[in-house]
Amino acid sequence: MVVDLLTLSIALNLANFLQASALIGLAIANRGRPGLRCWAAAMSLLAIGLTITSFRDVADVPLVINTVSNGIVGACMLLLYHGIKRFFGEPGRPYHLLMIGVLFFVANLILAFTDDTPPLRRVLFSTFLALSSLLIAIRLLQAPRPDLRTIIVFLATVFGVNAIFFVLRGLAVVSEPNWLFISPAWQTATYLVSIATTTLWTFGLILLVNQTLAVEQRETLDQLEQIFNAQPDAVLLSRLSDGVFVKVNHGFTVISGYTAEEVIGKDALTLNIWYSREDRRRWAEIIQRDGACRSMEFQFRRRTGELRTCLLSSQKLLIQGVPHAISIVHDITERKQIEATLQRSEARYRLIAENTTDVIWLFNPLAMRFTFFSPSIHKLIGYSAAEAQEMSFTDFLTTESAKHIHLALQYMLNHWEGDLTTAPPWVAEIDLIHRDGHVVQAEIITSFVRDEEQRLMVLGVARDITARKQAEVALRIARQQAEAANRAKSAFLANVSHELRTPLHAVLGFAQLLANDNNLTTTQHEYLAIINRSGEHLLRLINEVLDLAKIEAGRYTYNAAPLNVRQLIEDIQLLFRNRAEAKQLHLNVTCASNVPTLIISDEAKLRQILINLLNNAIKFTDAGSVHLHVICEEQRLLFTVEDTGIGIPPLDQQKLFQPFFQGQQTGESNTNVGVGLGLSISYELARLIGGDLSVFSEGRGCGTRFTLAIPLNTAITTLPTSPIEPEQRRVIRLRDGQPVYRMLIADDQPTNALFLVALLHRLGFAVQSVADGQAAIEIWRSWQPHIIWIDIRMPKLDGFTVTRRIREMCAHEPGMMRPFIVALSAHVLEDTAKLVADAGCDHFIAKPFREDDVVHTIEQLLHVEFEYAVPISNQLPTTIVTDNGYHPEWCKALQQAAQEANFRRLQELVQCIERERPADATLLRQWIETFDYQSVLAWIDNVTTSQAVNPIG
Repeated sequence: MVVDLLTLSIALNLANFLQASALIGLAIANRGRPGLRCWAAAMSLLAIGLTITSFRDVADVPLVINTVSNGIVGACMLLLYHGIKRFFGEPGRPYHLLMIGVLFFVANLILAFTDDTPPLRRVLFSTFLALSSLLIAIRLLQAPRPDLRTIIVFLATVFGVNAIFFVLRGLAVVSEPNWLFISPAWQTATYLVSIATTTLWTFGLILLVNQTLAVEQRETLDQLEQIFNAQPDAVLLSRLSDGVFVKVNHGFTVISGYTAEEVIGKDALTLNIWYSREDRRRWAEIIQRDGACRSMEFQFRRRTGELRTCLLSSQKLLIQGVPHAISIVHDITERKQIEATLQRSEARYRLIAENTTDVIWLFNPLAMRFTFFSPSIHKLIGYSAAEAQEMSFTDFLTTESAKHIHLALQYMLNHWEGDLTTAPPWVAEIDLIHRDGHVVQAEIITSFVRDEEQRLMVLGVARDITARKQAEVALRIARQQAEAANRAKSAFLANVSHELRTPLHAVLGFAQLLANDNNLTTTQHEYLAIINRSGEHLLRLINEVLDLAKIEAGRYTYNAAPLNVRQLIEDIQLLFRNRAEAKQLHLNVTCASNVPTLIISDEAKLRQILINLLNNAIKFTDAGSVHLHVICEEQRLLFTVEDTGIGIPPLDQQKLFQPFFQGQQTGESNTNVGVGLGLSISYELARLIGGDLSVFSEGRGCGTRFTLAIPLNTAITTLPTSPIEPEQRRVIRLRDGQPVYRMLIADDQPTNALFLVALLHRLGFAVQSVADGQAAIEIWRSWQPHIIWIDIRMPKLDGFTVTRRIREMCAHEPGMMRPFIVALSAHVLEDTAKLVADAGCDHFIAKPFREDDVVHTIEQLLHVEFEYAVPISNQLPTTIVTDNGYHPEWCKALQQAAQEANFRRLQELVQCIERERPADATLLRQWIETFDYQSVLAWIDNVTTSQAVNPIG
C-alpha cells in the first residue's frame, strides 16, 4: 500500500490538533502546576505551523509563509523547553529563549529573500530542531526526580531520537543532487517521524503529569499517616453503616488497652467500649443530623474494665462513597478528677487534705503567694501550714528549682492559648529546702483551676520522692558494680583460659610427638588417640567458657553438617569406657539397625549433650550399669541414656533443667556435683538443634532415664570425607635440596618451648629458644632467624613489644632481614587476632596447637616442601577365604580389632570377605554396628576351633 504525502500531511495535522487538545485539557485540569500551559501553547503552535507547511506542499505559497511556518515550529520547541524547565521548578524568565526565537525567525526571513538558498533554510531548520530537541532531552535527564526516572528517560529518548533524525535530515539535504528540492523519501520520513515523536512526547508529558500527581498523592497520604499516628490522643476511623473500626492510632491502643489487631474489624459495642449505650445513641444521632460532633463527654471503658472520662469529637466523611466517621478521643479523666475534688464539700475536702501523706496546696499565680497548704507540709519541709503560706515559693526551693518553676509558670500565663483550666496537668521533680537545711526531693503535679470566686489558681500535689531517688542512685551504683563485676568475670575467664590452655598445650603437643613414634603398638596408638580426643574435648569446653557472653546474649548458632552417627557413638563409648570400668559399672552402648549411618545435624552440640548426660549417669551411679540406646522412631532419632543410679525425686524433675539447680543428686562417692549448669546447657542446646530433652525417674533409688529426641534429616548418601589423621599422613622432614631455615622460639614456659623445639628439630630446622623478650631481640640481631615463634605473655618484654621493636629496627636498618613473626598465646578472646595484626605479627596460632598447625604455617610463610610418611597398611594374605575356612592371619587381625573396639578396622576386615562369605559378613557387620564385640570374639573362637582340625597352609 502506497501512502501519498497529502495523506500523511493530513494525518499529521489531525494528530497534532488532537495532541494540542489533550495538553490544553491537561493544563486546564492542573491550572496551578507550572509549565503545562507552555506545553499546550507549544503543541497548538506546532499544529498551526505544520498545517501551514502542509499548504506549502500542496500549493504554491510565498516564501514568507515558509518562514512563518518554520518560525512557529521553532517557537514550539522553545516553548516545550521552557515548559519543562518550569515543570521541574526552575524560575521562568524566558528572555534568552525569546532572543533565540527572534534570531531564528530573522535568519529564516533573510534566507527567504535570498535566491537559490532552499538548502540553507532546510539545514537551518533541521539544525535548530535537532539542537532544541537535544536541549530538551538533556534538561529532562538533569531533573532531580529519581521517582520519575522511567518516564523521564522515555521522554528524553523520544526527544533524542527526534534530534538524531533532524541531524540526518540536515545532512541529507546537503547530499541531495538537486539542492533546490528534497526527495519524497525524506519528506515521507519527516511526516512519519513527526507523527511518531509528537504523539510519543504528548503521551509522555501526560504520563509525567499523572505520575507526578500520583507521587504527590502518595507523599500526602504518607504525611497524613504520620500525623495520624503521631497524634497523642486516640484517633479512630469507623464505618457509619455498622460501626466497625477501620483504622486506629497508637493513642487509641494506649487509652483502650487493646492492640490494633484486636480492634480492627470489630465495632465499639463488641469491644464494650461504651459504658452508656445512651451516649452511643446520642452520638449517632448528632453525626447523622449535623455530620459532626464536638467535645461530647462520655464514659470510656478500657479493656480491663476501668472507666475513663473522655471527650469525643467526630467528623463524617466519605471514603470511596462509603460514609465513615473519623473521631478523636481525648482522655480528661485526670482533669475531671481534679474538678470533682474541688466540687466536694469543704469539710470532706479538708478531711482528705489533712490526713493524706502527700501535700496539697493552692497557689495564686497573679499574687504570687500560696493560699492553702495541707498539714502534711510539716512532714515534708518542717514548716507548719500557716508558716508556709507566709513564705514565697523561692524561700523553700533551691535556686535551680525556683528558676524552673518560675519559667514554666510564666509560659503558661503569657503564652498558653485557650483556657488554662483545660491545660493538661504539669508534672515535675523539684528540690525543696527543709527547715533544718537538708534538701528534700519531691514530685509535684499541678493543674490550673478556678476557685469559688472564679479566680485562677494553681492546684498542686507534692510527694516526697527522696527515698525513691536514693533507691535509683543505689540501683545505678549496683548496676555499675554489676558491670564492673562482669568485666572482672571476663578478665577472670580470660586468665583462667590462659592457665588451662598452657598445660593442655603440653599434653596435646607431646601426645602428638608420641604418636609419631613407630615403635608404639596398636593399643598404645589407640590410647594416644583417646588422649587426643579427650584433650580436644577439653579444648572445646574452654572455648565455650570463653564464649559465655555469646551464649548469654543468645548468639549461639546451629551449624548443620553431615554426621556419622555410628562413629559418634563409638567415640563416646571409647571416651567413657575407662571411667565406667574404674567404677566397676557396665557400660552398654547399642544402636538399632534402622538408625541411618549419616544424618544432618550439629555434631559438636550433639556430642556435648551426650557427654553431659553420660558424665552425669556415671557420676551418680555407684553400682549397676549405664546404657546408651540409639533408635529411629517416627522421623526422629532418640538417644536414651539410662542408669541404675540414685534417681531423681519427681518434684526435682520439674526444675532439673533450670540454671544452677542441683536438687538432691548426691551420692556416697559424689562429693563434687558441679554448679548445676550442665543439664541446663544441654537442654538449651537440644532446643537449638531442633530437638527436645526430657527426663524420667520413679524416684530416689530407682535410676534415671534421659531421652534426647532430634529431627531425622538424612539428605546425604555418602560418608563425609574425614580429615587425614596424623598417623596416616605424618610429616617426616624437609625435602632435600632446600636451605636450612633458622627458627627462634621465645616462650617463658619450658614445656611449651620444648615441644616446639623438638618438633622443629625433627623437621630439619635450625632452632634456638629463649625465655624472655629482651633475649629474643638480641638473638634476632645476631642470628637473623627466618621465623620467630613468640609467646604474647612473657617477662620483661611481652610479645607485642618485641614485635614492634623488631619492625622498627628493620625499618631503620635496611641490612637487617625482616623475619616472619608468629604470635603464640593461650589467651584467646575475640580481639586477640586484631591485637596481633596491629602489633605487626604475620600469623597467630592459639594454644594448644597441633603439629599440622605448625607445618601449615611454615608452608604458608616460607613456601617450603616437606616429605610425608607413606601410611603402612596392615598386611593381609592375598587369599583370605578358602575351602577349609578363613586364613589365620585374618582371624588374628579380626580378634585384635574386636578386643581394641577398633570400629574402622573391623569394617575393613569384614569387607574383605563380603564377596565370598556374604552371610558371615552380614552377621559380623550387624554385631559391629551395634557394638556387640563379645559376639564377634565368640564367633572367632568358634571359627578357629573348627579350623584347628584342617589348618590352612
